[in-house]
Amino acid sequence: MTQSSPPLVLPPGLTRAIATLHDKDQHRLDNTVTRLHTVNGRLWDTEDRVRGALLSAAQVADCKREIDQLNAERNGLAERADEVLGSLADAGRAAAPLHTETLASVVDRLSVLTLRIWHSERAAARDELARRRVPALHGQREELCAALDALVSDVVAGRRRLPVPARFKLYGRDDAAPAEITPSRHLRRVIAFGGLSECGKSTSAEFLRRTCGAQRLKIGFLLRQAAHREGLADPYALSVRRQAELLLGELNRFADAHVDTRLFTIESVHDDASIAELKQLIGDRLQIVYLDASFAVRVERSGTSAQAVATKDEIKMSRGATKSPRSPTT
Repeated sequence: MTQSSPPLVLPPGLTRAIATLHDKDQHRLDNTVTRLHTVNGRLWDTEDRVRGALLSAAQVADCKREIDQLNAERNGLAERADEVLGSLADAGRAAAPLHTETLASVVDRLSVLTLRIWHSERAAARDELARRRVPALHGQREELCAALDALVSDVVAGRRRLPVPARFKLYGRDDAAPAEITPSRHLRRVIAFGGLSECGKSTSAEFLRRTCGAQRLKIGFLLRQAAHREGLADPYALSVRRQAELLLGELNRFADAHVDTRLFTIESVHDDASIAELKQLIGDRLQIVYLDASFAVRVERSGTSAQAVATKDEIKMSRGATKSPRSPTT
């Protein structure tokens, strides 16, 4: 949602009912509804982007994937809001007639309608149809607010009960990306360091920086940069092939901006599958180095408990962070 987008204003009846909740629940609900409205704004912007511009097939796939991820977040936030709003219901609601949707579902519709009004008002200066729609949209908002307040009143009084809030939505998370990407001619050599916690990855990368002039980069940083550039909600939810393509794209940008740099290091390899895909894309320019150190040494280096290091190890090993890649050997 853009910075100047409108805030979501809840109707007075719902606002008064929320004020009866404990402070902790009020704060949780306010935070959740604010995030829900923000996600709806981002959804609107992304849907506009995929419809309104000439995009490549890869860009369209990215936008569609982001829409799926935002919709998943939207439904999760609505369920979280319903967990709080459900406490407004009277204890005798079991015998009351069932309403067709939850309170958070109505709040979500109010959020979307608020955004529709705002976008229509912005377009009214240049679009006659949009200008004529604005009064009707305001009328719809008044009716929706009145209906929501009436529902809140019935729920609080036990005259109406609410459905189970779980939505059980499924959204695709692993679409194959059609784009092809090749290494920049300036990307001469890359060393990727992998291994368990405190095994010496950062120390090794720093040694190469000091002795060989290598440019140190973090894989997480590269993925976040790529996600920001591509407008993606969660790069780790993409296929391993797409993650590798995003990593190579960012490496190419750094190499093109630092043409005198002959060596880049990346850390830390977080799974064997994505680094194998990157190896396929880069080929012999990429060398993957897995480091090892005894558990006792790694615990001492960490400054934390053995249990904390063991827990990190389990997570990393479950992702294949210590395995050789399934692509050509390094």
